[in-house]
Amino acid sequence: MIKGFNKKLIENNDSLLLALSGGIDSMVMLDIIEKLKNEMNLKLYIAHVDHQKRISSKDDRDFVVETANELNIPCFVESLEGDYDDNFHDYAHKKRYDFFYKVAKDNNINKIVLAHNANDNAETILMRLNRGSSFEGYRGILEKAEYKGIKIIRPLLQVSRSDIEVYQQANLIPYQNDPSNDMDDYTRNRYRHHLLPILENENPKFLEKFAQFSYYQTLSYELIESISEAFLSKLVFDDKIVIKIKDILNNQQIIQIELIKRIINRLTDNKVELSFQNILDILNLINNEKPHVEFEIENKIYLYKSYDNIVFQTSKYQPIEYNELIDNYKEISLPNGYLVDITKNANKNYGFLYKLCYNNLDLIFPLSVRNRQDGDKIKLKSGTKKLKDVFIDKKIPKKERDSLPIFLDKTGEIIFIPGIYSKETTGDNELYICVQKG
Repeated sequence: MIKGFNKKLIENNDSLLLALSGGIDSMVMLDIIEKLKNEMNLKLYIAHVDHQKRISSKDDRDFVVETANELNIPCFVESLEGDYDDNFHDYAHKKRYDFFYKVAKDNNINKIVLAHNANDNAETILMRLNRGSSFEGYRGILEKAEYKGIKIIRPLLQVSRSDIEVYQQANLIPYQNDPSNDMDDYTRNRYRHHLLPILENENPKFLEKFAQFSYYQTLSYELIESISEAFLSKLVFDDKIVIKIKDILNNQQIIQIELIKRIINRLTDNKVELSFQNILDILNLINNEKPHVEFEIENKIYLYKSYDNIVFQTSKYQPIEYNELIDNYKEISLPNGYLVDITKNANKNYGFLYKLCYNNLDLIFPLSVRNRQDGDKIKLKSGTKKLKDVFIDKKIPKKERDSLPIFLDKTGEIIFIPGIYSKETTGDNELYICVQKG
């Protein structure tokens, strides 16, 4: 056994899919786990991904396949095609994991085993600190994770690269050398070749310190995650979500940030990458004293602050314009979902009722119902008042203002706005305007 190898991640009777590149890390991992096979009654499988980014990748693939055959371990190979956008790293990462997942599901494998080591983790943390990440990202690489419900383990994560090299030499383990690892073309290689040696010179135990940092970050994030999920479990997610601003602000700011991230991730299926500035902008929106504020990110997520609420949604708000004439008793459905019934008898099944008294029906029809318009006013005993000011006084959210049905008489005077305004009328006869929000 090698110092730092986390045998506890592997349980008796596990079915393990070992992801092998053919390099020193994965081949040492194979050797260690293969020696545990009989002792722990393990079922082993091997998966290899040929990225086809260099001519020698075929040699790596053949080496892994031959090794699997020698050990009598089932081997699965996937070759990546060149169909990707600018970011090959993201493309390859997703393809690899999808491939591992499919092999695992098809063969009843319960764990995928990856060969990341302590140096990999230190490099990852340094790169994320330098380019920026989230609290979650600053944890670095995790010993245990999941992908679509399949467990992923990294038993070498506490093992240094130098210890891996010593083990390989002592056990004469064959492996393939990737010449690109010696070049500074890749960001990780530059950190590996230039920064890590400086850190090791300053403190020979620097890898332990990075592991400690990762451990503390992980414990902290688990608490943040737990509090955030408890909050979100009370919400219903659709294509939008409405939350009371005070409910968000009752949490510590780190929880507020996590709530924002998780809400947007769920609404967009993780297709929006939030920058630190995006987070700050959203926090400013939540704390903005103005009653109505809007914000959008990449034309994929739209946020609206309206008085006491904040709305997250995946489509840009566009008011539905309508203007309907009503020339008789009838029941109609408005384009924005409101139901309207003009009837001689009060329909108590509807949410809002307005009794319109009259003497001559010819002076009533046609009525009209429409959205609000600039310059709309209502008549009060003290004079007229702009409808806009009425909405502000009653703190009616902007979207509701745009959709509320406004009823006008034959002369064009506003006579009824559900829940907002009802004009007093006189007469010996009466009809009812019944309104229900759809």
